[in-house]
Amino acid sequence: MKFLIVFIVTLGTLFSNSIKSADWSNDKFIVTFEKNLGKVRAWNFYHKDSKKHKYIYDIDNAVIRDGHLKVDNKRFIDNIVIGQYKANKLRITFRNSKELDFDYEVLKNKIIFNFNKKRKDIKKEKIKERPKPPQPKPLVTYTPEMKKSVKNRKGKVIVIDAGHGGKDGGAVNKKIDAVEKELTLYLAKYTADYLQQMGYTIHLTRDSDKYLDLVDRTKFANKKDADLFLSIHVNSLHKKGNYTKKNGIETYYLSKERSERSKRIAAKENKGDMRSMSKTAKNNALSSLNTAKMNQSHKLAIDIQSNILKRLRKYYYHIEDGGVKGGPFWVLVGAQMPAVLIEVGYITGDRDGKRLLDRLYKKRLAKGIALGVEEYFKKN
Repeated sequence: MKFLIVFIVTLGTLFSNSIKSADWSNDKFIVTFEKNLGKVRAWNFYHKDSKKHKYIYDIDNAVIRDGHLKVDNKRFIDNIVIGQYKANKLRITFRNSKELDFDYEVLKNKIIFNFNKKRKDIKKEKIKERPKPPQPKPLVTYTPEMKKSVKNRKGKVIVIDAGHGGKDGGAVNKKIDAVEKELTLYLAKYTADYLQQMGYTIHLTRDSDKYLDLVDRTKFANKKDADLFLSIHVNSLHKKGNYTKKNGIETYYLSKERSERSKRIAAKENKGDMRSMSKTAKNNALSSLNTAKMNQSHKLAIDIQSNILKRLRKYYYHIEDGGVKGGPFWVLVGAQMPAVLIEVGYITGDRDGKRLLDRLYKKRLAKGIALGVEEYFKKN
């Protein structure tokens, strides 16, 4: 594949450091600028959607001027992109289907990428070290333990609820073999692990594939005298036609609001427990809600939603914000503490479905939830 170098002329960058050249010298890829370089930020990750390893380098106060630079094809990298990421920030990206073995150094006005192995050498090594095909993984079996070095965070207790379980599988995407009850259990345990490392006392409503009535989940939280209750779920959309384009993360708090969207989501999550209740009983339960608790739940939902988005957008493109909304969620009704229900994405979505199967994506999502809880406690 030929190298692709993108040049963008950005207004307001007349006094920035311009790129002069980008070319190969043996196995070194050298990018030269007019002046000494500023700060360079580097990170890499595997992008599951494109099946490429990405290596990203952001250079402050650097720009691309007019013109075009031609780079000889070294034949062992699929793609190189040099583009103007922001007004005063240049981004160099290497994309490759195989992992690349290289390092970089900054020498005054140059950034030098030293590629240590040619493609043939990389191929041989990979074939020699190729592991056996992965076996199907069981559901998470570990229960996070409190790190001894971290003191209890002001005695705060958090109950995390992995939605569905047992006979209630929740939403399903048969095409990718994904089931909601399994995804929520992973996410609940990852979130518990992060929060315990921060020093909070954590309890899980379930730590295995078992069924719980919705009312028993909040009863458990009340019995533990929890300060917060987090219920984790995965969204779905089952309509005729192309529904796979629907993606996005949403956080709900208990409210008397009954928008069409919140009613639809609540109906999906309330299955079973509310069918036997009369309309009057439902209305009485909602009318007795504590306004102060709803307000605190609303604040918690905002902090969690914003931190999930911030965390995921650091690593992934197209993280869609479904917003923060109120709704009549029965799993939250009995909670005597601020409580939220997090719809972490659409299992039926073209992007969300695949990403939710990725272990690293789930861990980053869980870290976002934990950071949202941390922010809430700092403010309240």
